[in-house]
Amino acid sequence: MVENYWRLVISSLQDIYNANEVVQFDDDTMLKRMNFDSLPDDQLQTYLMQFQEHIQNINKASGSLESASKNLAELLEQQRLESQGKENQQPSTGSTSGVPAASPLGKSDPSVSGSNEIDNNGGRQYWISQYNSPEPIIVGSEVAYKPRKSGDGEWFQCEVIKVHSDKIRYEVRDPEPDELGNTGKVFKCSWKELILIPTLKNASIKSKTLNYPPGTKVLARYPETTTFYPAEVIGNKRDGTCRLRFEGEEEVDKETEVPRRLVLPFPMASATPAKK
Repeated sequence: MVENYWRLVISSLQDIYNANEVVQFDDDTMLKRMNFDSLPDDQLQTYLMQFQEHIQNINKASGSLESASKNLAELLEQQRLESQGKENQQPSTGSTSGVPAASPLGKSDPSVSGSNEIDNNGGRQYWISQYNSPEPIIVGSEVAYKPRKSGDGEWFQCEVIKVHSDKIRYEVRDPEPDELGNTGKVFKCSWKELILIPTLKNASIKSKTLNYPPGTKVLARYPETTTFYPAEVIGNKRDGTCRLRFEGEEEVDKETEVPRRLVLPFPMASATPAKK
């Protein structure tokens, strides 16, 4: 649990860094001296768009900072409770011999109560983000899977059919039957090749599936397919649906609506790799 909160803190800070890479937070001092009353309408419109992007970026970073602060507070509370529990386990003589040392942040130690993020029936996630549910991967979980040989290729939806004892190796099955109608192909994979798709239940809980800020790069399942493609978030509807613009779409500025649970953190951008 401690490790999980720590990685969410790091993920939030990484999101702030990525946001600044897109649109820098620093003010343009020249704009403060500009007389906008004398500018033509087309230039005013250009500056207005720049200001709107700047505000959106600041709001996105502010949300990430709030999330980091919240998870950091939870992490400190978990550490306090663990420390208190260890003190209560010490012999009444006050001797500290034989008391196990606390696990370092970022690594989980199954021998210390409360420090392991998985249970006996589930495996671990490699990609952790504040925008995705942190529950363990279990048999029956839906995941986006990317074959090792695909390079920068596509992710597609699969179902987990086996979790190995090390909790980081899996077997997944393609839900689509082959050309002959046989059961879909089974793949052996590691946790680095999977991104968990939230369940319908968790997707309906706002605290577990936060809305992506506009401009966020994500991995989303294209409608009427089982394949996930890179996309940019344009906005969010009240029913939880995401408005997206898929990369490489033939129609310029086409917006596509995708259910929130099928919009996943983009690897290496919105998500933070976990440690073994």
